[in-house]
Amino acid sequence: MKRSFTPIFIHLSERFGIDFPERRLPFFEKKIQERLHILHLDEVDEYVRYMTACPEETGRLLDILTINYSTFFRNPLAFDYLFQKLLPAVMTKDKKMLRVWSTGCAMGEEPYSVAIMITEIKKRLNLSVDVRIFGTDINPAVIEKARHGVYHEDQVKYLRHDLVRRYFRYQDKAYRLISEIKQMVDFSPYDMMDPKTYVPPESVFGSFDLVLCRNLLIYFSKEKQHIIMDKLYRSLAPGGHLVLGEAETVAGPHSHQLKKKIPCCQIYAKSKGAHT
Repeated sequence: MKRSFTPIFIHLSERFGIDFPERRLPFFEKKIQERLHILHLDEVDEYVRYMTACPEETGRLLDILTINYSTFFRNPLAFDYLFQKLLPAVMTKDKKMLRVWSTGCAMGEEPYSVAIMITEIKKRLNLSVDVRIFGTDINPAVIEKARHGVYHEDQVKYLRHDLVRRYFRYQDKAYRLISEIKQMVDFSPYDMMDPKTYVPPESVFGSFDLVLCRNLLIYFSKEKQHIIMDKLYRSLAPGGHLVLGEAETVAGPHSHQLKKKIPCCQIYAKSKGAHT
């Protein structure tokens, strides 16, 4: 008889609010089975008790199931549009502050990619705009890794050689970000389903010029996607931009309030006259 992993899915859903799409259950179940084998546990209920007693294991399993692994400049087409078109247009001479939020940022590759882009644009256009970048993830363990800014070769494979040379130091078989870039990003744990807030508390008031929420919505039901989308919409400043994953689209009523910028990427703009 096939083993039921439902108690584990319930435990994770109650703890983190995420859902587990039926089409991906074989993958989830395979990974959980591997974890049970490593821990020498036979029963699903036994594993749930273990996670309850050892919260670190819950975070570890979440890492495995949600694939908390990315690369710098993942989806180069979207990043090229941000670098060549969108950000230079936003970072005008009279712009005093640029605010960015990277949600579900995992080990920090995405917000650090944005930090590198902004640094390059500021040098190219001789701009002095202040920058605040916030990176959040529900898992405190990956947030701690993000703060260290240490990456393997596969994670920098989409970077141009000159950017690697300029912003990383190769040491102990790893690529380590320079302090200038690390200091640009403020990392903190944050639950996108938190009903009490619509932005990470560290950002104080939101009003972001750019929000990146890529490959996060796929872990939530349609109902929860609408809740998250409302939060993302409210977090944007009038005229702000939202970037989603390649397989994601704007859900719910905001599908009429966010205009897609280009056909080839999931990049949307909030009307300059819109209110939060």
